Amino acid sequence: MQFDFHHHHKTTEYHGIYNKSTAEDFYPEFFSVGLHPQDIGSDWLVKVRDVHQSAMAQKCLSIGECGLDAYVKTTLEEQIKVFKSQISIAEELNKPLTIHCVRRFNEVIKVCKDVRIPKIIHGFNKRETIAVSLLKNGFYLSFGVSLLNNLSLQNIFREIPQEMFVLETDTSDIGINTVYEKAARIRNISTEQLENIVDNNLKTIFGW
Repeated sequence: MQFDFHHHHKTTEYHGIYNKSTAEDFYPEFFSVGLHPQDIGSDWLVKVRDVHQSAMAQKCLSIGECGLDAYVKTTLEEQIKVFKSQISIAEELNKPLTIHCVRRFNEVIKVCKDVRIPKIIHGFNKRETIAVSLLKNGFYLSFGVSLLNNLSLQNIFREIPQEMFVLETDTSDIGINTVYEKAARIRNISTEQLENIVDNNLKTIFGW
């Protein structure tokens, strides 16, 4: 089956990881939970405790999305505190990190320097030099609908080591099958071969 690493489709029939908030009562097959940089407020310690509680569920596969964002009002220093607190949760529970990053890649790499659990940059759509730096530092890259029309991103995806990527739809209404079909054409392989590659990567990321 075509696994959607990060999505917002609110249905129990969907095969992938739903990005869930701690306030939601919806429990899909699998979910991730975290405090997004844009949601950081003065009560962030309470929210991180809620993340910790929700993350202990067996169906929670990943902590996130969490990370750093240059465009939110919260200071970088505060964002790093919140990010590190969620890294600690992920390490304690031995679950991977689903990372949101906007124009803070150097800082994310620095914060995660000694983190040994799998680290996945979700919705990657940046330039090749950033991709190379992330891969060099052990990050997986999750590609989404930007693959459909972004030629430079397609070139990056074509060359990325096959053991270092997954696929997602994020908030898009475009089906994950469309992403898989395009990704397979970019790498000049069948969709079945691509599914096997992603499946093997998921086994590594989640220890399945």
